[in-house]
Amino acid sequence: MKKEDSLFKELYLLMLPDVGRTLIYKNELVLLDNIGMNVEEELVSDFVSPSYPFKVTFTLVMFCLRGVMRVRLQLKEYVLSENDVLVVLPSTIGECLEVSAEAEVAVIGLSSHHLLAGQQSSLSMAFLKFLTATPLIHISSAQMEECMILYHSMRKKLEQADYQFKLEAIAGYLQVFFYNGCQWLLEYNRQQVRKVESRQEKLFEDFLELVQTHYRAHRNMCFYAEKLCLTPKYLSQVILEVSDRHAPDWIRDYVILEAKALLKSGQYTVQQVGDLLNFANASFFGKYFKAAVGCTPRQYMLK
Repeated sequence: MKKEDSLFKELYLLMLPDVGRTLIYKNELVLLDNIGMNVEEELVSDFVSPSYPFKVTFTLVMFCLRGVMRVRLQLKEYVLSENDVLVVLPSTIGECLEVSAEAEVAVIGLSSHHLLAGQQSSLSMAFLKFLTATPLIHISSAQMEECMILYHSMRKKLEQADYQFKLEAIAGYLQVFFYNGCQWLLEYNRQQVRKVESRQEKLFEDFLELVQTHYRAHRNMCFYAEKLCLTPKYLSQVILEVSDRHAPDWIRDYVILEAKALLKSGQYTVQQVGDLLNFANASFFGKYFKAAVGCTPRQYMLK
């Protein structure tokens, strides 16, 4: 696969580990799991344990059968346990925070949507929007059992050396996975308690959206308050009330997340990372980073 230029330490499909339970189809699909394996083999931590953020370049679907995993995606923390499904979309910046020793998972990795061609575009967009906001889904034991039947059926087809219709069969199984996911979306929406979003919650969402767009260049509350036609004091009060965190902390977390990814990418010096994040000089960047992380940028690079 051709690796595109990137600012981040990237996780590619073929970087998923070959641990004896890994199957690869034409560099487009990877199936792997640690079902029934000795927990000492730690398949899960082999590819999700980096203590620094990384950018996922493919679609990753993880089925948690038992145990617990704690991850952070786009600064939001998620805890996976039994019968949870995590969907990580391309370009997501993620970090694994904790994996229990007994964690048992099955993973499907897709480098493109080529194998999912043909699904209804309206459903695809609705499902994509849902997953962007809600990457972690809890399903019933029966639904997880069906997922594992599909998963193991795909594995069997890939393992049949003389089977001539692997592409068609795999595409069919993935279609069922997709429409099952759409069904989960319908059930999730039915279960949600309908509520009118308060003005404060809407302001918080608008603030985070602005931060995600402008944090590289703007770390001052005045900028965001002006964009939202509010005073900095009022905006700060709203953010604290809704999220129980101070607004500058949200801005800082986005800056530090990207700083960590850039430092660990191996492509930039500390000076260059500071420049990319619009710090006046390396000294100012170093003080900002150390105050947030507890070590200097150079020390973090060497960890």
